[in-house]
Amino acid sequence: MLTSGAYMRAKLYIESHSKEKKELESRQEEIKTGPCITISRQTGAAAGEIAELIIEYIKSHSKRPDREWAIFDKKLIERVIEDHKLPTVISDYLTEKKHRFVESIMNEIFGIHPSPISLVRKTSKTLLQLAQIGYCIIVGRASNIVLKRLPNTYHVRIIAPLPTRIKQVMKIYHFDSEEEAKRFIKKEDENRTKYVKQFFYKDIDDPSLYDLVINSEFYTREQVAKIIAQSAMIKLSEYFD
Repeated sequence: MLTSGAYMRAKLYIESHSKEKKELESRQEEIKTGPCITISRQTGAAAGEIAELIIEYIKSHSKRPDREWAIFDKKLIERVIEDHKLPTVISDYLTEKKHRFVESIMNEIFGIHPSPISLVRKTSKTLLQLAQIGYCIIVGRASNIVLKRLPNTYHVRIIAPLPTRIKQVMKIYHFDSEEEAKRFIKKEDENRTKYVKQFFYKDIDDPSLYDLVINSEFYTREQVAKIIAQSAMIKLSEYFD
């Protein structure tokens, strides 16, 4: 369920970077694009908690710990799309050059597709716009595929054994039985696989689509977050403050 806190955090993130853009423009300084991390995950692999820990680690090792970061998942992205103000703020952040780049990628992604549904196209456009700002983690929505051409992105897939994921799902959703949790996991994973296959013609489990595939079974969540954050900071060093 989307919490008001997550939405307000996203709003603060967008408005903060929009304000910074105006200040830089007034001083005729270059607008810097920040790093963007995408997370693909198996259901129950604790990606949400790990994403929060990634931001905590990055901020604690950054010259700008005050820099606003945000996490965008499916529900939050859809909420942003529905909002009448925030899409305008996002759009205003982009330079003309970045707008052209977003549109060229959109044409490349969907130009050969037979009329994809509107929400998929809008979602992909929003992902590209957010990534052009940077300083964000995007969970799901084939973001690693949509954003693959952007040099400021780092793509991760988090997996875990089924018994571990069953325990996690039972804890979060309060299922009464392991079998109920297992059915939920199966359905969610199938839906994600279908989404990527139907609209992007890719296999979600293809390791070549990611910079890093990590099995969270072998580490604590803090360790997983540290591994992801450190490797992203190495690859995207020029985009971090």
